[in-house]
Amino acid sequence: MKYIYILFLLFSFLTNAQNSPYINQVLILNEGCYDFYEQEMLEPATIGVYIPENNTYNTIMEIEGATFTTDLIIDGNYFYVAADNKILKFDLDTYELITSQDVPGVRELMIHEDYLIITKGDYDNETFSPVIFDSYLDVFSKIDLSLIMIFDTENGPQWSTESLLKHGDQLYVGINNAYEYGNYKGIVGVLDLNTMSYTNEIDLGEDGKNPISLHIKDDHIYSVNNKNWDGTSISKIQTTDLDVETIAITDVSSGCGVSMIRGDKLYYQISSDVQMNKFDLQEMTDVGVVNNLDYNYYAIAENPINGYLYTAIANFVTNSGVMIYDQEYNIINSFFADVASSKIVFDVRSELTSLDDNMHNQNFVTKTIDLLGRDDSKSNFKINLFDNGHVEKQYLINN
Repeated sequence: MKYIYILFLLFSFLTNAQNSPYINQVLILNEGCYDFYEQEMLEPATIGVYIPENNTYNTIMEIEGATFTTDLIIDGNYFYVAADNKILKFDLDTYELITSQDVPGVRELMIHEDYLIITKGDYDNETFSPVIFDSYLDVFSKIDLSLIMIFDTENGPQWSTESLLKHGDQLYVGINNAYEYGNYKGIVGVLDLNTMSYTNEIDLGEDGKNPISLHIKDDHIYSVNNKNWDGTSISKIQTTDLDVETIAITDVSSGCGVSMIRGDKLYYQISSDVQMNKFDLQEMTDVGVVNNLDYNYYAIAENPINGYLYTAIANFVTNSGVMIYDQEYNIINSFFADVASSKIVFDVRSELTSLDDNMHNQNFVTKTIDLLGRDDSKSNFKINLFDNGHVEKQYLINN
């Protein structure tokens, strides 16, 4: 029986070893710098690629005609970019432009099946008053970017929209009316993805105005809100009954500060601040700051393979510094991207590997464990964890 169990373990080990997820590349969206008063592009909007294997960054394209960029997402073999008044679809390997679509006011993007769902909102560059659109939530084909449907202001959001968050068969839409000074809204709309119908709106309350980001943890949605640009609040929405709790946490706006959920805490920054705050999701209260994350960041993202944090610092004049932190928030690497890096997206892939595959030898082994996850470099069963997210599994046979 003991030998059968060992053979079963070995078979499972060999089967699982065939598909090893790894980070193929990291796409970085750079806003560039546009002088709205002079209506002149000072630094171009670009897309760059960082390769973890050899620690290199290269600009792969300038986005012509774009005065700013707002989003980048990956889906299958393609990536999609929201840039100024366009949606662009690119091949993920060749970076070839597949197709594009003019969409004034496009903000954020979300893929569901064959749908590309977008939010909208914008200023008039001359008057700085809000642009009035017929709809603030539109649906396109992800295949050719043709328009499929719109949710006009009678059947969808009445004001400009920002964040998108998919949870199960529901899509949550942040409605903030961010481009009309003094008339900010604090609403989260609900789109049923099964029927593609706009079904509900959740009021975040007086302190929940101007939601700028949405996050999910278990069955709760959390929004970080700019209020009337006179403070910051965090709202908690129970997805089962849509109950809302909103907590005001400071009288300084978070502005364009980054936020993310890490473990059971929400990390967030206040505008121009250099400390990363921790907010307890259960107790709904601040619980201090994160040591070593002591810059003002313009972008932040977690490597889904090894949990490392990628962060970008932007001054909108020179190239952004990107720093990579390990799970204890030690800086393990850094590089320069282009101007105003605002979005960091990981291209995660799986590859077929053999037990004697040495393709990862040029990278650094950060840890060696056995089948039970224990630190062990002497066992016949070895699992090597590399700094770029690769996992190499070996079974050593002694003569």
